[in-house]
Amino acid sequence: MPRYLTARFKAETRRMRREQIEAAALQSVLKHGFPGSSLRVVAREARVPLSILHYYFKDKDDLMHSVVARLFEDGMERLKNVRAREHDPLRRIEALLEEYVLRTTNNWRSTIAIIEYWAACVRSGTVERFYTQLHFRLRELLAEALREAGAPDADVLALALLGMMVGYATFYQTKPADPVEREQLLDFARVMVRRGIGRSRRGMRLVRPRSAKDRA
Repeated sequence: MPRYLTARFKAETRRMRREQIEAAALQSVLKHGFPGSSLRVVAREARVPLSILHYYFKDKDDLMHSVVARLFEDGMERLKNVRAREHDPLRRIEALLEEYVLRTTNNWRSTIAIIEYWAACVRSGTVERFYTQLHFRLRELLAEALREAGAPDADVLALALLGMMVGYATFYQTKPADPVEREQLLDFARVMVRRGIGRSRRGMRLVRPRSAKDRA
């Protein structure tokens, strides 16, 4: 076999093995939570020797960072699709809020895994990396949609909405999501958005077009 084909084969094999380990780690986190997903548990889930995990990931934090990134990127892709689908600015931000709340409550195990990883980052002093890569990107997506809808304090409003929704999703670690309660939360979020946009519109000065007599 030519050398370049051998190199490509090895690279593809490494990529597939890494994917296998990350998928197993994700399943472990969803079943056992972040604290219960040791490298040994993940190796068992992936059906590979523990030494293989150490070849691809230097430690548990390195592996879990990849798992959380995978969860986050999947969620961001869905939000971006929602944003591209909605052409009306107000409906766009409301649809983003709906997608986020529905996804985080229906897939609450994934939400808890991300929060648990955030807590681990706080304890290890690496929270800045986590905040920059995840929280800021999500907040900026909401803020940009709010700016397009005309909200004057888009960054502050996005932060408030995100904090409210994350707190709400965390609550459902111990019980199924209540559709009625969830809709009430979304109604409250819609009111926040509409009031924020309304402040901008009330602050606009209406200038009467000058008549020919005025210009004379």
